[in-house]
Amino acid sequence: MKNIKIKKIESVILSGSFGDQKYYGYNNQKKIISLVKIKTDSGHYSYGESLAGIYSPEIFKKNLKVLSLEFKNKKIFDGLKLCKDLQKNKFFLYQGILKNILASIEMGLLHLISKIKKKSFSSTVNLIYFKNRFKENNYVDIYASTGSILSSNKELLKDIITAKKLSIDNIKVRLKTTNFKEKLNILEKNSKNFSIDLIANTYEKNRNQNNLKKFLSALKTKKPLWLEEVVNVNDLENFNNLKKNFKYLYSYGENFNSYYDFINLIKFYKFDYVNLDISHCTITDLCSIINFMHKNKLKKKIIFHCWGGVINLHTSLELGALLNKFVYMVEFPTTNFTLNNNFIKNSNIYDSKYYFDTNRKNINDFYDKYYKKKKNFKQSIFRFD
Repeated sequence: MKNIKIKKIESVILSGSFGDQKYYGYNNQKKIISLVKIKTDSGHYSYGESLAGIYSPEIFKKNLKVLSLEFKNKKIFDGLKLCKDLQKNKFFLYQGILKNILASIEMGLLHLISKIKKKSFSSTVNLIYFKNRFKENNYVDIYASTGSILSSNKELLKDIITAKKLSIDNIKVRLKTTNFKEKLNILEKNSKNFSIDLIANTYEKNRNQNNLKKFLSALKTKKPLWLEEVVNVNDLENFNNLKKNFKYLYSYGENFNSYYDFINLIKFYKFDYVNLDISHCTITDLCSIINFMHKNKLKKKIIFHCWGGVINLHTSLELGALLNKFVYMVEFPTTNFTLNNNFIKNSNIYDSKYYFDTNRKNINDFYDKYYKKKKNFKQSIFRFD
């Protein structure tokens, strides 16, 4: 393995049918998944996934084409070191889409090492980044992530029932800060534990503090597990006052992708949880955050954000299980999505816990089995409309 070199890194863009309702950011009920495929001179290959590529796959492809040249003909571990070294360029590669692409390449390289050595992804990360400090667990706590702010009451109930059929009693749904009372009652009546994503409130056009305060006041008799994305990023300076007046548990961070971002959310803004996505933030930075939490004796602060495909989801589940001392839950999207449905259908879930098989399969093999061989997902061309 020491002499195996990276031959090529290319983009793989897939499109699948998504959702039964309308969702922000998705046209014609289609969702796009952007992967990197890493090929070696030995014939081995692996995949990584990009969060930003979901929303701007053409921009992802163009930037990946440029960045991948740095990795060509590098040995695998040299490529992994390069991922870390490139982040020292604070002007281009510390935050933003280039950081996102680095995250997908780093993920792919770690999957490649795991595949060649026939080890689980989590055991590879545990060895390389933590010197086997952590015990590998065979399960991780999850929550069902579903529901659109455009859902009808009937559609919301259907989503909750779908999650419960999968044996997931932790539910997160997206609600508006207006016309929410009936949906809130449905959520409380039909789910054991629930959290609320106010991502719609983070859009500029919905940035209404009066509506937000009315919503938070109406929640006083409820007991949500946490409230997510409660303010627009440009209103973050108001968060500490908001938290003083409304005593809930809050999470934030799916749009951020640097160590600096998350440490500020934890230390300065004092969010109860941070939503970190490892297809957006590098695993290198995740490990730095874990070391910070360990040093400061912080536990269960991370809620993994995961709104992509199988590569992102399974990788997040493995890392969540490995780092369960610091990870509260992993987001498990249960919305109907053709590129994920086979994985979700075959998942071993009980009492809101995802269990791994005794012989944990490499996710690359799963991907090939369910997607590549079927060949029923064609490449999508992204349009700015």
